[in-house]
Amino acid sequence: CEDGTSTPSWINSYQRGPEESVWDTIPQPDCDMFKFGGPNGFLDLFNNGGGSFAKQYKYTDAPDADARMVQAAYWADTFAKAQGKSSAISATLAKAAELGDYLRYSMFDKYFKQISANCSQVGSVACPAGTSKSNEDTYLLS
Repeated sequence: CEDGTSTPSWINSYQRGPEESVWDTIPQPDCDMFKFGGPNGFLDLFNNGGGSFAKQYKYTDAPDADARMVQAAYWADTFAKAQGKSSAISATLAKAAELGDYLRYSMFDKYFKQISANCSQVGSVACPAGTSKSNEDTYLLS
């Protein structure tokens, strides 16, 4: 994300507007160096003017899509085994297993705070930090 490099940038096609509608999706680079868009790059699309913004990496995650990919890998493995061709997809299965490991993070509070602390503000510094899986894991895909 250095200015003046010729390295490619991924396109972040999931940054959404204030309505979070798929129809409001605005494709943009994942590394915003303020070369395109407004004075603050693409960040001007999501603020009401004013403020000072840093050149930055931007990304989003979609754990529901990740979970569907892991599910597709499961079925690919099932069908490959039935055909005696498991070795043909072994590299893909290894990647899906790693993705599944990261997918577990979506089951936790974003800031690893205690869920049962009855905090009134999400991510509040007043909310105590979690101390074990049992009081941080929602068991819900965020």
